[in-house]
Amino acid sequence: MIKIIDCHHSYSENNEFSWKISGDTDQAAYCVQIQNRMREIVWNSGKVESENRHNVPCTVQLEKEEKYNWSVECWGTDGSADRIEGKTFYSGIDGWEAEWIEPNRTRKPMMDSTEPVEPVGRGERVGDALERLDPVVYMRKCFNLDKIPEYGVIYATARGIYHIWVNGVRVSNLFAPGNTSYNKHIDYQCYDVTKVLKTGENVIAIALADGWYTGKIGAVGIGRQFGEENAVLWQLICKDKEKNKLVYYSDESMKWSYGALRYADLYIGEYYDAGMELIGWKHSGFDDSEWYPVNIRKYGYQELELQSIPDIKETRTIEPKVIRTEKNEILLDAGENIVGYISFELQLQKGQIISFEHSETVDKDGNYLQNIIGQNKDQADYYKADRNGIAKWKPQFTYHGFRYVRVNGTDDRHPKHYQIHVIETPMRKTADFTCSDERLNTLQENIYRSQQGNMISIPTDCPQRERVGWTGDMQVYAPTACYEADVEQFLRHWMRDVQNEQLEDGQVPHIVPCMPSHDIMKPAGIKGVSAAGWSDAAVIVPWRLYQAYGDIRILEENYELMSRYMKSTENCVAEIPDNFDELTPQRQAVQKYLWNTGFQYGDWLMPSIQMSGGSIFEVVQQTGYVMATLMFALTTQLMSEICTVLGKEEEAKHYQELNEKVKHAFNVEYVNEDGLITKDYQGVYVLALWTDALPEKLRGKALEHLIQLIHDNNDLLDTGFLSVAYLLPVLQKMGRSDIANMLLMRDQCPSWLYEVKMGATTMWEYWNGYAEDGTPGDCSMNHFAFGCVGEYLYRTILGIQAENPGFKRMKIKPDVTCGLSYAKGYFESIWGKVEVHWKKKEGGYTLDVAIPPNTTAEVEIGRHKGIYGCGTYHIETES
Repeated sequence: MIKIIDCHHSYSENNEFSWKISGDTDQAAYCVQIQNRMREIVWNSGKVESENRHNVPCTVQLEKEEKYNWSVECWGTDGSADRIEGKTFYSGIDGWEAEWIEPNRTRKPMMDSTEPVEPVGRGERVGDALERLDPVVYMRKCFNLDKIPEYGVIYATARGIYHIWVNGVRVSNLFAPGNTSYNKHIDYQCYDVTKVLKTGENVIAIALADGWYTGKIGAVGIGRQFGEENAVLWQLICKDKEKNKLVYYSDESMKWSYGALRYADLYIGEYYDAGMELIGWKHSGFDDSEWYPVNIRKYGYQELELQSIPDIKETRTIEPKVIRTEKNEILLDAGENIVGYISFELQLQKGQIISFEHSETVDKDGNYLQNIIGQNKDQADYYKADRNGIAKWKPQFTYHGFRYVRVNGTDDRHPKHYQIHVIETPMRKTADFTCSDERLNTLQENIYRSQQGNMISIPTDCPQRERVGWTGDMQVYAPTACYEADVEQFLRHWMRDVQNEQLEDGQVPHIVPCMPSHDIMKPAGIKGVSAAGWSDAAVIVPWRLYQAYGDIRILEENYELMSRYMKSTENCVAEIPDNFDELTPQRQAVQKYLWNTGFQYGDWLMPSIQMSGGSIFEVVQQTGYVMATLMFALTTQLMSEICTVLGKEEEAKHYQELNEKVKHAFNVEYVNEDGLITKDYQGVYVLALWTDALPEKLRGKALEHLIQLIHDNNDLLDTGFLSVAYLLPVLQKMGRSDIANMLLMRDQCPSWLYEVKMGATTMWEYWNGYAEDGTPGDCSMNHFAFGCVGEYLYRTILGIQAENPGFKRMKIKPDVTCGLSYAKGYFESIWGKVEVHWKKKEGGYTLDVAIPPNTTAEVEIGRHKGIYGCGTYHIETES
């Protein structure tokens, strides 16, 4: 029997539809139908004999400003059939009549430091931000309806972030319109408001906050990166049964004022003064005669795109544990490091101020400690009561990365009076892993929790200090991300902004979206922008997405980005280093193939250097250029493969030849006559082996030396950002799974399980986030980059490996020698769920495996080897 287990619609130019099936029969055919809100069929694919069920495009142009329902019916090769209804979706606006409007006000002068070294942001007194930040702006407009329309939708967006209410009912998403490259791309949202419209006077009410547009964003925490003032744009479309249309929109008739939110910043927090609430302002009958006029801004609409990723949502709540510390402070403990905010219901007195300070850590004695330092990193919220009695409150325009909350201004320790709200951009979870070692189970939970917390609108490095789209973090983590959740549309959306941020000469910045203040962090004298391993995300992330989801359009839509980037990188690599005249003729001849100019991060956060107590930038000096050259070897090889897939044979040949020249240059410059590399670090050997940069005759010796370096380091890893993802895979690939698994299971620092041993609930930025005695460091405790080991758990321990893009052909070869007694889990590919459960038995192994329809798997365990199609199988074999 065939059964459809999930379906979804992806907004794109063609509108794409996907579904997954289960059962013991293959899909033979499908039929997709789309109906408009009148239940008229506007597209019927007909019965298509095909096994395809991923990103099936609609072949007709759908009408704008409409609501649609869709369904898919599938037939199995056994004659069975199943049908499922998809979620309602809405088409984009047909044309904007609305005006961008902003408050007519003078903002407070900027007081942010522009020094590249972050000032410490601890110890600011209550109310300090009141002197520096501007209040949230409240706007409203009234209009009359003679009758309730058959259909009403609002299209809205902002430069800033907004909430919108219709007749007192909030209809907008959290943190809309999201974090994008505002100068070239702003998402707009669509809200169905049919049920909240009424006859007579209606009210559109808007609260507009700084958000990413003018807020104190990024590593340095400087405001007004994209503009000086926030603005909002909205348009209400009302239609009757005959599709006659009435339009209402933002224009000069709107008015604005201030209210209870005296400031709201994504990073700093919110200050809510209940005594300044505007009672009734969201409803008709409110007197706004003393409100202020708005300004019209002619921004235009060319940057606007209908949002194509899920809305940010509250996905769960936590009742915290309430602690009184040795310092007699009240702490709320979420029990895990999360991303979100806190709400309360407390008995307060008029004028009483409650504050909530958020942190990821406590000190080794259990007292509150703000581990995140830097300008405008307060993560503190304030509430001022306007009367005696019960007060309820929840932030609207800020979120925090935290586990602990210090509460000041009340002695209420009842846990039910507080709630912690966890937010994320919800994406379908597509994998799970459990095994006989609880430490690995916790590690897997930590990896996934970090992914959830660091995919708020864009993929971020951390959710508290910087919250920006570091390209290096994403390219390192992408393979694991694609196992853990359905990130395809989310990352395709982000890649659009990588395209937007690409410079005219083809270079790619280190963060996307990229704000001007990022240049403050650039070392003096550096002119170039691109950096190996970071800017390389332009090539690596689309390739990883293609491998995971099998859609060649991912490569097609990013090819211009990739091609321009690689040409710019060739130009960067061809630059001659300052010491060129001092080199031997042999070395001079290869310099144009070595990336040894400009700023390079190298094997960033390599533990032996990061933990040494010296400058963190020492890793740049030691490994910057050698790792950049090896990354250039990697990207040239990937580009050759990408061009081959796209049928660009001449370009594929160019990159393959370039790849050989880069590897030759690497050997001339960095490899000694004895076959060892001059930069004697684990990560250099790992990446050299992974990219086949060494001649085959030297790889065995290099492997032996890598293992010796590991032994010399107390059998611990010493790999940073650019090498850690390949450490275990390269050992496993070269027949030393014993060393790979030994490193996986170690729990001394630095290691993955050291974090688990020290109580981590998310992945740390530094390998030594906590010292052995429990003292936390000044680093983020929620960075997903080093969670890249998750791929190894699924690909090697469970053994679910793709043999072609999209997992239509697979190899299931679990590593039963890893030291576990069992491992089980699943991965839900575009074809359906692949399930694996293996365990040891006396003299052999058992394996239960489920293969989804229309796929095949080569299964290998112990002495057993076989090819399997869809179905469930139980295998017993000798070791």
